Amino acid sequence: MWQFMENYEFQPGDGTRYTIHLMDAKYGGVYVIVNEDSTWRYHQGDCLKFLCGNNNKWTQKAVFNFLESIVKEA
Repeated sequence: MWQFMENYEFQPGDGTRYTIHLMDAKYGGVYVIVNEDSTWRYHQGDCLKFLCGNNNKWTQKAVFNFLESIVKEA
């Protein structure tokens, strides 16, 4: 899916801004570091699982929707 590491900045339109870093997870999915504040694991079309840091449902929704949109474009 992603080669080693990529980063993106986006604004979902609600006044927030996110910086995310993506890296392949060893056993499937992609690790997502959000604003250097929280870490998640993304599985395309399925879920964005919270791993550690700041667990915010609005961040989860915004990041999951963004990742789903860039995967569809690829």
